[in-house]
Amino acid sequence: MRFLVILLVVLAGCVATLPDDAGISADLAAETARAIVEMRAAPEPEPGPKPGDTCPNCQGKGYVGDGTVKTKCLPCDGTGKVIASVLVVPGDCKDGSCGL
Repeated sequence: MRFLVILLVVLAGCVATLPDDAGISADLAAETARAIVEMRAAPEPEPGPKPGDTCPNCQGKGYVGDGTVKTKCLPCDGTGKVIASVLVVPGDCKDGSCGL
């Protein structure tokens, strides 16, 4: 029993403590915050409508307006369905400059 008491006293005195340095604490906090920001993935944008889906501009009606005044929906050309894009990007125009 004495041996256990002496062992506890010896072990309690052998605990190493870190110096209380504000610079170290600030560095650790900054590095932890940086690591958390790097770990978070950027949210992926929602996919747009596919050709043949209901037109989000006119909700499939083919026109925009309140019903009294109607104008043909230009994005779907009045069909109420998303149409495929006819835009063709040349191979040397990926960055948008197109040699200008």
